[in-house]
Amino acid sequence: MVINPISQADCQEARDVILSGFRERFGFIDYSLNPDIYNIIEEYKGGAHHFFVGMKNERIVSTGAIRKEKDATYQIVRMSVLKEYRQQGLGRAMLLHLENEAVKLGARRLILETNKKWEDAIQFYKNYGFTYMEEDEVSCYFEKEIPL
Repeated sequence: MVINPISQADCQEARDVILSGFRERFGFIDYSLNPDIYNIIEEYKGGAHHFFVGMKNERIVSTGAIRKEKDATYQIVRMSVLKEYRQQGLGRAMLLHLENEAVKLGARRLILETNKKWEDAIQFYKNYGFTYMEEDEVSCYFEKEIPL
């Protein structure tokens, strides 16, 4: 898989990857939620926020983004891999790419959230060094400190 910053031409296909994950996980899509995916280029212009696509055979098969939260803290968001491409190390490759990009930008702490019913996603993040912080009615929150 080749990982690149998103281009305008990639936006619809990237949005479709994310929405297919929502459809798979929830059985439906509430289009009023997640407004950032409807204008990805504007929301993730670079500087503080960056969006990436993973390409395999000229197809977007994964997505991921980082958002600067404060000081040296970045949030990992929009991690998604098309169902038929899972279990091939593509999620790991995207996560490591996002971590590396955040570190280049000065990150010393990474945070993320995932749905607390998604046991596979929870275990995935734990496997890559993220520590459980807390949860609410819907989500689990994780962090990872980056050593100097």
